Amino acid sequence: MPLSLDPKALEAHLPHRGINMLPDLVELDDGGKIGRSYASVPRGDARGREVMGRLDGAGNACWYEPFVFEFLALTGVPLLTPRLAPNGQVAVFSSISRVVFNRQVPFSGKLVGHAEITRDRAPFTVFSTWAEVDGQRVLEAEVMSGVATMAEVSGRPPRPLPLPPATPVAEFGWKARPIRFVDGVVSWDPAAKKIVCSYTYPHDHPFVAGHFPGAPLMMGVTQFASVADAAWVAAMKLGLKACTASGSVKRPDGSEVAEIRELALVDDGGVPRVASLRRIAFREPVRPGDTLLIEATLG
Repeated sequence: MPLSLDPKALEAHLPHRGINMLPDLVELDDGGKIGRSYASVPRGDARGREVMGRLDGAGNACWYEPFVFEFLALTGVPLLTPRLAPNGQVAVFSSISRVVFNRQVPFSGKLVGHAEITRDRAPFTVFSTWAEVDGQRVLEAEVMSGVATMAEVSGRPPRPLPLPPATPVAEFGWKARPIRFVDGVVSWDPAAKKIVCSYTYPHDHPFVAGHFPGAPLMMGVTQFASVADAAWVAAMKLGLKACTASGSVKRPDGSEVAEIRELALVDDGGVPRVASLRRIAFREPVRPGDTLLIEATLG
C-alpha cells in the first residue's frame, strides 16, 4: 500500500522543519520508486509572499521559482530514507538539470509534485521530477542526489571571509528582501556583459532554523537564486527585459560553491521569471555567515 506522510511524519525523512518543510503531504508508492507531494499556501501561511513567494506582473502572489525546485527535491528524498537513515546518512543534492519552467505557480492553486527514481547507483540517485497546478504541468527538471553523514554536513564552520568593496543593489520590488540573494555589485564589465556581485548569508535568515537542524545550512536553491539575481542586475544595466546567463558562486578565496549553465530569464509582465536551465552543480554546502561572490555572464 502507498505510504502517506504529513509534515510531522516527514520529520523522520527530511532534515527540514517549519517553513523549510514545503510539502503538506508526500505519498510514496509501495515499490519505493515514485513520490507524489502536495502543497497549498493560503493567505497568511508562513511559507507565503514574504518568505517563499514573489509577485507576478499583475501583482499576484506566486511561488518564487527556486523553491518549486526545492519542493520537488523534497518529494524524492523520502524514497531514499529506508537505506540512508540506518547508516546515519542524509541526501545532499548535487545538481539540477534539464529544467523547463512553463509559467508562474500561483499560491492560490494546489501545487502537486512528482518524483521518480530513474537511476540509482550508489552514491548517486537521479530523479525525474515535474510539478503541476490545476492539471497543467508547470515545471520539469532532473535532480541528482548524493549522500553524506550529518558529521560531514556539519563538520566545517562558516567562513566569513572579507569581501571586496561593493556598490549596494536597489531592492527588487517583485520579491521580498529575505529572498534577494545579492547585496552589492563588486564589478561590472558592460563589454563582456559580466557582473560580479556579493552576498553574505545572515545568521538570522528565516531559512536558518529549519534547514538541517543542529547543523544549519542554506538551501542550495538559494545559490541558484543568487545567480538569477546577479543576471537580472546585469540585464537591468543593459536595458534588457530577458537574458540567458551562465556563472558561478565562489568564496572570496576562489573555491567554488556552485556552477550554473544557461539560465534563461524571460519577461513576465515586467518582472523576470526563470524559463529554463541547462544545469546547476553544487560543489559544497554553505552555512549562515558565509560570504560569497556571484559571477554571471550574459550570453
